[in-house]
Amino acid sequence: MKNFIDHINLSDKYDAITIGDDLSIFSFNASDTQHLPKEPQKLSQASIAICTSGSCHIKINLQEYEVESPMLLALMPGQIIEAIGHSQNFAGYAIMLSRRFVDMLNLPGWQQQYMMMYNNPLNKIDSEKLTAIRIFFAILYRAASNEENPFRLQVIENLIRVFYYGGVHQFKQGDAPSGTPKNSIVERFIALVEEHYREERLIGFYADKLCITPKYLSKLVKENTGRSAGEWIESHVILEARAMLQSSDMTIQQIATSLNFPNQSFFGKYFKRATGLSPKQYRHGGDK
Repeated sequence: MKNFIDHINLSDKYDAITIGDDLSIFSFNASDTQHLPKEPQKLSQASIAICTSGSCHIKINLQEYEVESPMLLALMPGQIIEAIGHSQNFAGYAIMLSRRFVDMLNLPGWQQQYMMMYNNPLNKIDSEKLTAIRIFFAILYRAASNEENPFRLQVIENLIRVFYYGGVHQFKQGDAPSGTPKNSIVERFIALVEEHYREERLIGFYADKLCITPKYLSKLVKENTGRSAGEWIESHVILEARAMLQSSDMTIQQIATSLNFPNQSFFGKYFKRATGLSPKQYRHGGDK
């Protein structure tokens, strides 16, 4: 085994390899992450990252997570992430896959697994599993580096399938992150907000869905999360708006429309009340 590992060179430093818009493989360390945007970014691709040393603090869809080595982090398309901080020895490597590429893999049970990873993005791994993942990554990197192989993409596809088949069982329903509500009605409320916040901002809508009064819903949410129901709804709306302002070419009017505001002016007032900045000021880096 040692000779095999020495042969494939389990380095923790890999130059980035990108194949079209479908695939990117790279390593990262603390100096690389200095360039990460500090504002929320909505993901358009799936990302599997392995933290091999150090730690980082991030937000995923408003929930705070501490990524500590050795750990595997799975980020799904549609999630909104925000980097908060990291240790000086933070390092690891990552694979980024487009939606098209993932669909092309036709992985069995993917929809169920997608939701599992969407709701539980972190998985602690032991040293034995970390070694196995490093071996897989080194093999995958070598395959992606071989531009002369006319079947390079097919090799990569099948290697990723092997990783999925061998590692999918790792993603089980884990412990909820800090601050996650334990009350089932509140959990359903938050799930409904995540599904409908782009169209519905009134507490009454969610109370009707849960067959309870708005007053009772507000009481339950406040007692279980420390935040009001209105704050939960507003947080999702503002997070989405911030991500679109920072990482899309949509006009402010288009963003207002996509979030179901009656007009740009109404959206601007809503956004400024929550952030202290107009959407235009926020987009151009106004002081917070």
